[in-house]
Amino acid sequence: MKRILILNGSPRKNGKTASLIKAFTEGAETSGNEVRNLYISEMDIKGCIACEACSQNGGNCIQKDDMIQVNEAVEWAEVIVFASPMYWGIITGQLKIVIDRLYAECNKLGWKGFNKETALIMTARGDYYQQSLDFYSIFTDMMKWKNWGTVLGAGKEKEAYAIGASIN
Repeated sequence: MKRILILNGSPRKNGKTASLIKAFTEGAETSGNEVRNLYISEMDIKGCIACEACSQNGGNCIQKDDMIQVNEAVEWAEVIVFASPMYWGIITGQLKIVIDRLYAECNKLGWKGFNKETALIMTARGDYYQQSLDFYSIFTDMMKWKNWGTVLGAGKEKEAYAIGASIN
């Protein structure tokens, strides 16, 4: 059993990304995993201000906002799923801000101690995912995280379910 955190970057609660998240969650739970979902669009999370305070004070960001909740969930999780529709070839700004702010968490846990596994769920009207895949690949390679897979495109609930079910 794994603890899975879904960071939902979609601004739509009942859109295509939500449908894939639901299928993924069902698959993950049938395999005995515990799943939590954070709906980022309802949270007050400011962008990183590059002050580097977190690199000098044990990983504590000086900004006091809802990122505290995200960090607690990230510490709990073994697997982090990034879920987002594609905006201009990449994840939503809401989710990108969270990823940027994970820098403080890396400083808190140590880069080697911030050992997670991951998956990516994305939807788009088109099928140009290369920029998103490049971003995700660079991030996960830098973090040295195990990738359970990607689901790219609306209507791929079976794929999302299968990836969720494969996590053990």
